[in-house]
Amino acid sequence: MDNYQKRAWYQVKPGLVDQASPFDFKLVSLKSVGYIFILTAIIGPFLINILLNYLFDHTTTAQLGALILSWVISGVGSYFVFSRTNDKMFRSGAIAFYLFYFVPAIVTLIFSLIIGSFLNNLSTEIKGLINIIVGMIGNAIAIGLTYYFCPQLFKKIKLTFKKDYWRVLIIVPIAIIAAFALNYLFGFIQGKITGGTSNNQESLVNGIDKWWYALALAIYTILLAPVIEEFACRHGIFSLVGDRWVALACSTIYFAGMHVSTGGDWEHIIGYLGGALALGSLFMITWGNVTYTILTHAGMNLISFILIVNHVN
Repeated sequence: MDNYQKRAWYQVKPGLVDQASPFDFKLVSLKSVGYIFILTAIIGPFLINILLNYLFDHTTTAQLGALILSWVISGVGSYFVFSRTNDKMFRSGAIAFYLFYFVPAIVTLIFSLIIGSFLNNLSTEIKGLINIIVGMIGNAIAIGLTYYFCPQLFKKIKLTFKKDYWRVLIIVPIAIIAAFALNYLFGFIQGKITGGTSNNQESLVNGIDKWWYALALAIYTILLAPVIEEFACRHGIFSLVGDRWVALACSTIYFAGMHVSTGGDWEHIIGYLGGALALGSLFMITWGNVTYTILTHAGMNLISFILIVNHVN
């Protein structure tokens, strides 16, 4: 475990909670576990998604094939990761990554099989609302399972609010401004290179002029998504890689990639790298306390939501 008395140049002073319950950046060995995790959970699935989508012109069959192959690779990889970490997966909360990886996708697949044929005659707004609700259900289940397996993770967040509230009040607003600025910069660069918006962005904002759609989108993107995404993309990835700098790179790539992998438009990944890099860096700066990244992530999404609504109106 890292020595938390030795403060790195990029870290803020550790709070009371971080001193009492420090995050272990060396929970696993990079060579024995980290490389397996990186290859099977990030690099392999992303390469397959890119190849199938661009070789077969983003067809539904290509996207489904990429999803199935990604599940197989990640499933096989998770077996070896679990077998080499034993109870560390649950004790540390690292299991959150795999819960986020599989649970929402399985929920979406089940709903698609049940009600998919009934969606054809519905309006774009209603389809979008149903997709958001299904996403909310999947994320809520993943959060619930994370709490069931890793209650200590939630306890740490609660204690951070209770014991280190002043740090939260100082760090989070600064982090939101910095993260949003970096996100805007990469979005600007993306716009200059490709123009337009990603499929993920378009699918979310369609129908935002309806109050009921906007309300559902706000709940999904501001309250639910930041929680489970930070559990997975920061806490989970940094736990399972075994080296904080390699984990930062993996966290950045995975977070940005997951926003374009569903639509297959990987040319828009640059627009998501800024926020991903900011949140991963914040996780390191704040000693691996996911409380700060959840609030910053939610704050970024809140600002984006307000700007989009104002633009539409």
